[in-house]
Amino acid sequence: MKRYYILFIWSISVLFSCSDSFLERNPKGRLDESAYMKTDDAAFKLVTSCYQPLHDGFAYSINRVAIGSESVDDADGGGSDAGDRPQTTELGKGYPLSSNPLLQEAWTHRYTGIGRCNVGIEQLSKEDLSLTSGGQPVSKETVSRYISEMKFLRAWYYFDLVNTFGGVPLLSEIQLPDTRLEKASLEEMRTQLYKDLDDAINDPNLPWKKEMNLSTELGRVSKDAAYTFKGRIALFFAGLMEQNKMQGNAQEEYEIAKNAASAVIMQGGLSLTPDFQDLYGGDYDKGLSSPECIFTCLSKYVPETGYLTDSYAIMNVGRNNVGGWGGNVPTSDLAEFYDERDPRKLFTIISDGDIFKRGGEEEVHNYKGYYNFSLQQSRKAFVPYDYREDGNLQRSKWAPYWIRYAETLLIYAEAVLKTAGSKEEVATYINMVKYRAYVSTSKKDSFAFQRKFEETLEDIDASTFLTEYAIKASDDLEQVIKDERRAEFALEGLRLYDLIRWGDYVTTMQAFSSKYQYAGKGSEASEKSWPFPIPQAEIDRSNGVLTQNDNYK
Repeated sequence: MKRYYILFIWSISVLFSCSDSFLERNPKGRLDESAYMKTDDAAFKLVTSCYQPLHDGFAYSINRVAIGSESVDDADGGGSDAGDRPQTTELGKGYPLSSNPLLQEAWTHRYTGIGRCNVGIEQLSKEDLSLTSGGQPVSKETVSRYISEMKFLRAWYYFDLVNTFGGVPLLSEIQLPDTRLEKASLEEMRTQLYKDLDDAINDPNLPWKKEMNLSTELGRVSKDAAYTFKGRIALFFAGLMEQNKMQGNAQEEYEIAKNAASAVIMQGGLSLTPDFQDLYGGDYDKGLSSPECIFTCLSKYVPETGYLTDSYAIMNVGRNNVGGWGGNVPTSDLAEFYDERDPRKLFTIISDGDIFKRGGEEEVHNYKGYYNFSLQQSRKAFVPYDYREDGNLQRSKWAPYWIRYAETLLIYAEAVLKTAGSKEEVATYINMVKYRAYVSTSKKDSFAFQRKFEETLEDIDASTFLTEYAIKASDDLEQVIKDERRAEFALEGLRLYDLIRWGDYVTTMQAFSSKYQYAGKGSEASEKSWPFPIPQAEIDRSNGVLTQNDNYK
């Protein structure tokens, strides 16, 4: 014992005799910022790190669609049982707790992305850079493009927060760890979002998609993405201004949306994929590289590293023999909404009992026995067997379409209507989207033996479309646009965005609750529902600097 006591005393004496310099030494192998920026490909790694949060299946793609589609009338959370992901069910009721995990997940994840963008923008904006890639100097033009991509991504992450929480703390530069900020106003958020996007748009080094090498650059931000996203944001703020939820001139916002969408239509060289099925068939190379895909996040199985496809591709597919986890269940309301002659319904919703091809056998979809009230699942999440490696749902090329050209066309149509433009022109642009659905889209799922929704479909030629299906200038164009957006973008995370900006959230969710009375969805929807509550944990961490939204105090 005496020997151990002496050893203990010696250890303590050594510890306290150490100099301050010993305690302050940086860990070996650690690079400071200036040293890191001198490493090869440092700039490319910085911009890549800003895209990385988009690859987080649960915290991003699953979370984003849960908030954007499953919280409203398009879909339910689904899952193994009523206790699976209760945070989605709670949000769907319309007045979630400030401790809701889905909201906390969104807050933490989006600010992670914003923080990375702030670091990257600050580092690459320094004048004394000496960057290399493959041992060769990185040009100023390349650095400028990187900064523009990061500014777009910062705006992208921020708008997710605005769409969910309204005004949030605005961090446009690196902050010290103990810095806490109160939330910015919607007007301040608008200014920052437009500044980032305009910087990207005005950068001559940010290419249009048609100028990109899609074999190596697919998934990177383009000028088309920045313009269309600006149009999306402008429609949102215009709606809030019309509802007196923020200050500003709604007509000016609609002009911004119209001009942004027009730039893409006139200069982007994009087009709709003729067959809607090709976007979601399973061969994602075809859809993602098409002139319709404006912004995506590539995802595929990489056996060498064990990297799997985005978890969305298994989370939102039917359980039982199909092998999915049963999330993102399309509601009966969504299925009943579709015109029975609209093929988009076929490629959006799978029904219990549908039979798909499984090699030379059948894959009968059985949606009974788990939390699936409507007995339906998402066709947009489902990858047919032939496109899954070893039949595994997490081994495919599934990827989301975060911006499609169809949205650009409908943004333009809505903005022209709202600025008292030609109703004939509005109808023309709506019909571009509607024509693709009714005329050129397949009436049969190529990857299935039997689909319930095929029974009501029939071939429609151009002449029949014009006389029986096409939108006319005399129609209720505002309602037509609302219907087209729901039919086109169902289950893609845009429904909450639309309902909030149109001022339709409360009436839609109350009507849903009255009609279905399922899991309480919409039962607590009111004018106090949105913006949703800031996570209480963030308010606690701020020591009272950050305050709760007034409608949740």
